[in-house]
Parts: sequence; C-alpha cells; structure tokens
Amino acid sequence: MKRKKILFALGFLAQVTLSLNLAFANPAYLDTPALPCATTSEGEITPHANVTGYKYMEIDGILYKRLWSYTYARWEDPYWYPA
Repeated sequence: MKRKKILFALGFLAQVTLSLNLAFANPAYLDTPALPCATTSEGEITPHANVTGYKYMEIDGILYKRLWSYTYARWEDPYWYPA
C-alpha cells in the first residue's frame, strides 16, 4: 500500500512538472502574425506572396499534378491534371 502511494506521488509530480514546461515552452509565438508578412521602415505591414508548388502523383502509369499552396496549406487546383 505504501509503495502505491509513493508511485502515485512520483507520477503526479512528474505530470505537473512536465505540464508546466509545456505551457511555458515558447511565449514568442503569441506575438507572431497568422500569415507571413514584413514590416517596412515606416511601420507599414506588407504581405508576402503566396508560395505555391506542384505536387505529383502517379495513377495507373500516368503522372498527374496539382497546385499546392504552402502558405495556406491547401489545394489551389480543384482536380488532378495530367502532367
């Protein structure tokens, strides 16, 4: 019975210690904007261009491509097109 209480106490302390470290890991993320942008010398915010690239997939020996937005993490093309 005493061993169970000691193991419970150690487990509880470990959980509390780890949760505190995770909660305060990096508060710098709170100040960053959701989308990438830059600030000019006058203090104006200028957005960056949308970064896109093609993703490729082979189906039955035919190569297809589809446009992917790395900025917004979404498909820009609705369908797969033959490359």
